[in-house]
Amino acid sequence: MKLNNKLINKTNTAFITFFPTYPNTMGSSTVVHSRFQCWPGPKKLFQISHRKSINTKKICTIKISKESPIKKILALPKIFLQLLAYFKNTKGRKIIIIEGASWILYSFVILILSKVFIKKIEIFYISHAIEAEVRKKFNAKILYYLTFLLEKLVFKYANLSTVVSKIEKNKIQKIYGLEVDIFPNAILLNNKYKKKIKKGNYIIFSGSYFYKPNRHAIDFLIKNMPKIRRKFSSLKLIITGGGYNDIKFPWLINKGIVNKKKLYELILNSKLVVVPLKFGTGTRIKILEALCLGSIVVSSKKGIEGINFIKKNPPFVYKNTSEFFKIIESGIKNNKKLFYKAQKYKNYFIREYTMQNQIKKFINEHLT
Repeated sequence: MKLNNKLINKTNTAFITFFPTYPNTMGSSTVVHSRFQCWPGPKKLFQISHRKSINTKKICTIKISKESPIKKILALPKIFLQLLAYFKNTKGRKIIIIEGASWILYSFVILILSKVFIKKIEIFYISHAIEAEVRKKFNAKILYYLTFLLEKLVFKYANLSTVVSKIEKNKIQKIYGLEVDIFPNAILLNNKYKKKIKKGNYIIFSGSYFYKPNRHAIDFLIKNMPKIRRKFSSLKLIITGGGYNDIKFPWLINKGIVNKKKLYELILNSKLVVVPLKFGTGTRIKILEALCLGSIVVSSKKGIEGINFIKKNPPFVYKNTSEFFKIIESGIKNNKKLFYKAQKYKNYFIREYTMQNQIKKFINEHLT
């Protein structure tokens, strides 16, 4: 699958994120980080970040003091002015890729401003999840209705809109009556993360506690760890991703936000990667990472939704809480054998969800 390099070199691409992408510390930033790294031709990433101000030839950061919708709204004019400056002296095709892993209002504002003030601009909206579904479940009705309206407009008026799976594509058709393309979530695994395996006596969940589906999953694990520990008394639970500051237990290890190298080490050396999500949309990056690393994944049907996997165990997909406990018990008792199988299957996931392959396919379909 070859790319038209002459055409690509005449295309200037700006990536927009309304959350920290550099440094890479969470699932959404992993996808954007990988996509940006693999994207060919002239490019620059513009991010709003409360963590670290990184400004290089290829990265522009609009720094805010803390994670806040108001502060992000106030930062939108600044990021747009930087966009104008970037495209001012460029020739050839101009593309803005809006990474939709934040409140849809930010994407809508940038889309409208760009359409009005940047000549011959093309907007690609890369949806990470269907936001209206999440808002309907967890937020007030007024916020849901606003999100529904803005999300429909962004999907409709972007030059190209994508979702992460066929399931999401069908949902967009049903909810908004719109046709969208599929750009699967994928990752860029680096060999530098490989390390000698030293299995620890713990299971792991990774995801920010600030995100409500993750909060439910963490609360579920904490509630049920005492039952799991009746048979495995020395087993611990590790959580990463930040945001959890509640009750402390001797068997709970809260690592907070960790860098990618450390996260991969924790995942690879865990007994099991557990993903008991009851709600959420999009594709779970942490599951993709775990599968590509060759770890044993135990997930709800919702957690693994949108990921194509071999119909063999692992990964394990449970239907109810009773089945969850049985799989956890079996997974720990037969850990060495199952880990060998997971290592055997990992090459399939690496082939299916490698960002380089997805980028080539996407560009050949939409940029040539």
